[in-house]
Amino acid sequence: MEETSESDSGSAPERSARGTKRKRVTEPRDRDSAGSGSDSSGSPFRRPKAPLMPICTKEDGTVLYGFTDDQDVMDRYHDDMQKYIKKRDRHKRMLTLAPSSVTERRTFKETESVLKYAESVLSLSAYLDGKMINHCTGIVVEVDAFRNSAIILTSTWLFCTKKPLDDWTKKEYATEAKVNVHMLDDSTLECRLMFFSEHYEIAFFEISGDISLKTLSLECNVELGQDVFLLARDTNLNLIYKRDKVQLVDPCEHQQNHYQFLNGPIPQCGTGGGVLDAGGKIVGMLFYKLPLVAFIPSSLILKCSTMWQHFRQLARPQLGLKLRTLAFLDIPRIELMSRKFSISSGLIVGEISAKCDAEKLGIRAGDIIFSCQKEHVSSIVQLEHVLLGVGEEHLQKSNDLSSKVEVETMKMLRQKETRERKGPQQLHVKQSHEECEVISIHDFFVMVIRYLARRYLGFLLYTLKNGSLPLK
Repeated sequence: MEETSESDSGSAPERSARGTKRKRVTEPRDRDSAGSGSDSSGSPFRRPKAPLMPICTKEDGTVLYGFTDDQDVMDRYHDDMQKYIKKRDRHKRMLTLAPSSVTERRTFKETESVLKYAESVLSLSAYLDGKMINHCTGIVVEVDAFRNSAIILTSTWLFCTKKPLDDWTKKEYATEAKVNVHMLDDSTLECRLMFFSEHYEIAFFEISGDISLKTLSLECNVELGQDVFLLARDTNLNLIYKRDKVQLVDPCEHQQNHYQFLNGPIPQCGTGGGVLDAGGKIVGMLFYKLPLVAFIPSSLILKCSTMWQHFRQLARPQLGLKLRTLAFLDIPRIELMSRKFSISSGLIVGEISAKCDAEKLGIRAGDIIFSCQKEHVSSIVQLEHVLLGVGEEHLQKSNDLSSKVEVETMKMLRQKETRERKGPQQLHVKQSHEECEVISIHDFFVMVIRYLARRYLGFLLYTLKNGSLPLK
């Protein structure tokens, strides 16, 4: 027989119960015997006593123990051990005994604050013809005690029936869907759609009744690199909480310009959740995106809400441009552009919609936008504010769908390794009334092929050059 030390004695019985070889231990542990692994909910939770017997005595007087040779006793021990393991697993699923996922340090005051903010974070579900469309999180942003009503901010993803991978393509919404709000006391209330924006994917719902809710206020200022935390709900109404940091990254080609990003991750039902600053103010609303979690800044949400309150609609010029932030380039490249061309901020043109006015005026991929409507723009959020300002002015003065937006650009000339700064150019653009801006690049598959070619062409050429693939 194989001998084990006293320190191994605790693990030997369980290994034996799982079918391992018989082992000796130096000394039996003092545990309660049979029945300790009982499946009864009121029975004590104790490990069954191992059926050990003395085997031999060493020269120094140490007695070695091993499992008994009595097969009936061993069979009962195996049964008790299996019951013990099952009960142990049930204990691990209890709220009080489950393993904790806490990885960060926090104070009791921070915990109390998060619990207070969580009272304003609810769960919503949408149904069409009795079938669920989606499940989202919602944030209580306004309460009217006189009317016994509240307004909840969430995402249009809640009632979106067709959501392509590419944000720049048309989506379909079931505005007639039945939407339920799942309250924290496990009750359910039906709510009414007040307003939504296809482009920004935000929606406001109203609930009425005998309710007692607290609100979270929207904060306009959010900085890159700022420490924030996320609050959302899963489909079981459990709270999703995570500390995070605003990332210095641009949207991918298939994502809208106005997104900012966090590391995440969150589940899909976390869409509509809040991004909060240290003071408990909402600085953004969450979207489930890949590869990073996205959020729309609260400043844009407030701008849209104000425009809807005044005009009962939203207007925003469509430039037909996918943009990137110059400041997000690597520092050596920014230093080089600053030294050679006196450029250190602005927006880089990535993609241009086919046959849009910007394309007709000669704006091309790689060009840099410095200003819009004579206002300097160094971030996409700044540009979005300018565009919404143009839309607001348009609603005040005219019902014409066309508008003029003045942009100042610098054209980068690759062949000459130089640049040409152009004066203000007026783009004749279409005003979008709550619709999503669509980027047309002649054919969506062209974009896919272009991406795949950039990613895999180098590998393919290398493979062909080394003769791994036959050439015919």
